[in-house]
Amino acid sequence: MAAETTYTAPSAGRLFFALWVPPACAGTLHAMAGAVVGRSGGRLMREDTLHLTLAFLGDIAERRLPALLEHAAGLSLPRVPVCLDRLGFWAQNHILFAGSSAPDPALGALADSLQESLKEAGFLAETRAFVPHVTMLRKLLHPGKLPALPAQAWEAEEFALVRSWRSDRGAAYETVARWPLQAALPPT
Repeated sequence: MAAETTYTAPSAGRLFFALWVPPACAGTLHAMAGAVVGRSGGRLMREDTLHLTLAFLGDIAERRLPALLEHAAGLSLPRVPVCLDRLGFWAQNHILFAGSSAPDPALGALADSLQESLKEAGFLAETRAFVPHVTMLRKLLHPGKLPALPAQAWEAEEFALVRSWRSDRGAAYETVARWPLQAALPPT
């Protein structure tokens, strides 16, 4: 009897929804991470790839991408304030990150709302606790004393669907699509 062959549609790559860090903030974060790399090693993330992940989808079949894009385009999500004001180190993942000592609840609500809608639409198996952070260094064994991070604050005005690929040179990112976040309505 012949072996049964199962066809799987090609992957659209690892997909996630994110907020891109504005260029001025990305420059500051990149410079600070560069100083840590200089004394402690690790793999520095490229300045143009710094982002804050809202929802990680993982591998999504290319055939599902149009439905995902349609779903995201139909969302009405609010603009949110973002403030990164501390550096941290996750020893188990060997990651240096920029985080927030007191994240704005609106940012958490945005991520939770997005994840819940993706779960209901069948793009996420489960929602995850949202921990706002921007990965700055990977493969860092020990960072030493971390410098103080001057607050990096902005209002997120759009969210993006991003595709990533891993290679021996690190991760490569491509913005698949972007959508505006909605301005708050003035009080009546």
